[in-house]
Amino acid sequence: MRHRVSLRSKAIVSTIAFCTSSLIFAPKSGAVELIAQAEIAAAPPALLRIEVSSVCAEKGAVFKIANRGEQWPRTGLLRLYYADDQSLIGQRRLRLADHQRISFAVKNNIVAGRPIGVWLDPGWYKRSFKFDAQMTCP
Repeated sequence: MRHRVSLRSKAIVSTIAFCTSSLIFAPKSGAVELIAQAEIAAAPPALLRIEVSSVCAEKGAVFKIANRGEQWPRTGLLRLYYADDQSLIGQRRLRLADHQRISFAVKNNIVAGRPIGVWLDPGWYKRSFKFDAQMTCP
């Protein structure tokens, strides 16, 4: 199933125009890569709009995630880290529907006064590693 994506950025439109015009001169193996890159470049505006908030509660750190975009086309990963050394605490598969909200708590015995970071890693879109939210609870 193909999703339509509105192209709002002039840079994205230029990239796609360059990639499609380059197909005429590219060898067959390179053409597939160029098309894949153009589709990846267009994905985030409509599909990957998330809002992550965090707060310290009595029982630990609470994170809330809201999907402000469209339904995700495939599953991704919700990864939880100790932010000070970027060691992975755990991960869970995730697929968000239109405007879906989720929340989860990290108990005090896991937090143990260390900073906790959350990163959403959609498998269908390449994005650089950067915490979507960080929090330190006493």
